[in-house]
Amino acid sequence: MILYQNKEALTTLLEEVRTSELTSFYSDRLTSVDTTDFELTDIPLLERRALTAVHPAARCYVPAKEVRFAAYTSGTSSGEPLVSYFTDVPDYHIDPAWGIDVSRLLIVFPPLNKSFSGTFVQQCAQAPNPLMAIFGDITNMASSAYLGSFVKCDAVYATPTLALALAPYIEKHYDKNAVKLLVISGETIGESKLAALHALYPSAHIANLYASSEIGQFIMGPTAQMLKDKVQGFRLLPEAVVAAELLDDELVLTYGLNKAFPLLRYRTGDHFTVSKELTTRYGEGLPILEWTGKGGVDVARVHGFEIRTGTIDAFFDALPQKIEQYQLHVHQGTAVESVALKMECVSAADPEMIRTLVREQLLNEFMVGTLTLAEALNQDVIESVEVMVVPKLSMQTLKRRVLVNHIA
Repeated sequence: MILYQNKEALTTLLEEVRTSELTSFYSDRLTSVDTTDFELTDIPLLERRALTAVHPAARCYVPAKEVRFAAYTSGTSSGEPLVSYFTDVPDYHIDPAWGIDVSRLLIVFPPLNKSFSGTFVQQCAQAPNPLMAIFGDITNMASSAYLGSFVKCDAVYATPTLALALAPYIEKHYDKNAVKLLVISGETIGESKLAALHALYPSAHIANLYASSEIGQFIMGPTAQMLKDKVQGFRLLPEAVVAAELLDDELVLTYGLNKAFPLLRYRTGDHFTVSKELTTRYGEGLPILEWTGKGGVDVARVHGFEIRTGTIDAFFDALPQKIEQYQLHVHQGTAVESVALKMECVSAADPEMIRTLVREQLLNEFMVGTLTLAEALNQDVIESVEVMVVPKLSMQTLKRRVLVNHIA
């Protein structure tokens, strides 16, 4: 499904990469594409492994002296970091305030604190109402909150996990009502976590944004009306992208602002669905997308069925006992087509009560395909279901990890 495309910009981009004398990365892949008569879907798809297999210098479309910085991914989910080169971008087409009247942004968002601090400062300077960026310490929330208080920050950029961790220190060091905008990104977030953020940041509009390290900027977020109505969803910034598609619910992007290495039909690994209702109400000519997870991280497809982070969040949201931290581990069973599930829960309540409650509800309420877990056990689709109450989750990362797939 093509969500958006700028055919004129796409044609220009194809011609630029095909005629480059600096690298043949794309021209080798585009031999069958007629740049004078083509459709977007004629362009071969690009996957992450094709990038990690080639040194960034060997796929760089500008002279080395024009490369301004290199960014990299952690490789936590893929097992292999990805390094990308970036050039200057005259206009990123983004308002970091997202239409809210704020002036000082406290940032505890790893990609911005790590690789993209310089470009974010540029975006703040180019905003309709220029903003000040204050980069906190992602390893020390108390220090970050004190810094935010000292310079009177009225907005926060963070992952949902770091926003939750930062909140008590903001309340301690200065008025939590001072935060008028909370921007979150980088994780799935269920209704329970979203409600917790609204309670901890009671005066803040909460904007959930989409970006990736390969792109290097935010390219989707809520409209101004969505922020006012407290509606979650993602609308493309059409000025920032050349084309966007959904292929089996996976977002596929064509991006040309980074001249060092443009992306042609790049499979992001991030999964979305189109909301017809939100598109009608807020789309303004573009579809409104809803995040369903990151392939291999938030979605586990094993032996004919799938498990999603959102489904796990919804399950815990419905429990009568509030459990803040949980993590489902999916393991290979003893038989080739079997699966063993281990659910970890962190709770201060009686461990045996929590274990019994969660296991009973899992068996009767949690669905894998069209079956409850109890039915899946009876039919040998699932080999075993174990629930453990633990002092801390076994998979600890800066990002919230609800689902861990151990099946290669």
